[in-house]
Amino acid sequence: MMAYTLLNHIQGKNGSRWAQFVREIGSENMLMVAVDAAKYTHKAIICTFYGDVLVKPFEFDASLTGLEVLKEQISSQRNRLGMKEVVVGIETTGHYYQDLVRRCHSEGYYLRILNAATTAQERQALLNWSKTDNLDLMAIVQSMINGRGTSNELSTGNIHTLQKLTRARRVLVEERTSTENMIRVYLDHIFREFQGKSMWINGKREHVAPFSKLFAKAPRYFMRHYLHPSDILSLGEEGLRELSIRENLKLRDKTIKILLDFAQNSISQPKEFVEADQFLLIQKLDQLDLLDDQIQLLEKKIEDLFVQTEGAVILSVPGIGVVTGAELYAEMGDISDFDHAGQLIKMAGTNPIVKQSGGKKPSYFGVSKQGRRTFRNITYQVGRSLAVNNPEMKQKYLALKERGKHPRQAYIALGNRMIRLAFSMIRNQTLYRTEHKYYVLFDELSKKLRMPNVKRFYGDFVTSTDRQLA
Repeated sequence: MMAYTLLNHIQGKNGSRWAQFVREIGSENMLMVAVDAAKYTHKAIICTFYGDVLVKPFEFDASLTGLEVLKEQISSQRNRLGMKEVVVGIETTGHYYQDLVRRCHSEGYYLRILNAATTAQERQALLNWSKTDNLDLMAIVQSMINGRGTSNELSTGNIHTLQKLTRARRVLVEERTSTENMIRVYLDHIFREFQGKSMWINGKREHVAPFSKLFAKAPRYFMRHYLHPSDILSLGEEGLRELSIRENLKLRDKTIKILLDFAQNSISQPKEFVEADQFLLIQKLDQLDLLDDQIQLLEKKIEDLFVQTEGAVILSVPGIGVVTGAELYAEMGDISDFDHAGQLIKMAGTNPIVKQSGGKKPSYFGVSKQGRRTFRNITYQVGRSLAVNNPEMKQKYLALKERGKHPRQAYIALGNRMIRLAFSMIRNQTLYRTEHKYYVLFDELSKKLRMPNVKRFYGDFVTSTDRQLA
């Protein structure tokens, strides 16, 4: 008989653990419970390892009373058949499965957490286009028997909190972008040229705008009080200068000149025709101010929490800011359950697709996109930031471009490289090492953290002179 050792399995680490568990317990001693989680009412089926149904599909509500119903059914079958172990498979449906997972862990059941994509493949194997709760339960059972899924517990502690905060921030940032886009629409109605216009300069067409940043302090003030061309013309050059001094808008002579010129030649409607747009614009500006404040508060909370974690070491890397670093660390999760960074890259779905057969040269396609979308998004953003703000990574980015790689491909490659670097730095608790002559750790941290958190970083991670880079 062939002997198998831990981690020596065709499905890798998860498959190895499952195979060893089945051998130790014995397939005939395992009670299989599949649960299809929902918001209000869950559904379950109980069967043997070989698929023999012991309890037909039944419903139980998503509360403690419902959990007691599930426990009674499990206990009844377990005692009747003398089963040693209960294996509960739960599909990751939204966030509804999380409370079930925690409760089942506390009951001592062996958990198999299954990705929805895995059960979808099992349904396809049934050669049936239908999708019902019962078919979902069958797919979950079959996935469990085949060793699919993971037994990892849900993330807890600072990592889980950080993941919630960073994901909440991303939602707010997306909402802010949407709000800014609506503001642009109202600006088009009230004073189109306020955002700039196309002009011929020295034989070339260029975009000229009065403000370099549309949502800075000065343009926001004008949006609220003097947006219509007639308002700007009524102020005139002297009025604009006085307004700039009184409100501390810091308007340059060039800005004043452009504003007056654009207002004089604007194609906008008369002011009385755009009163509704002005009213709606101010509402959106209020919403934008609120979102800015909320995002700022979130970022402070993220910073204060992130520096308390072991993942804060990656802040020593140029190009990794507080938000991107915290989001990357939160999506990586607890790395203690991983043997190498390649497993994290696969979890992100940024691993390249390779096709090779018959001894032919392998072909490389795009990334698999089979992992977590949130993890994949931050991996791309990290790569993009490194390509601009990290001198060493920028050289690698340029080298990838010279090899014919598309910028997006290069960003993903740099993001994967950062995952490997972060994995090593966090596991070994080491700081970023570089021979770049302008790199100073204190300066790098001071750009990212408030001073109390810089001091905390030094106290936690810079414990000896040989670890300090200056």
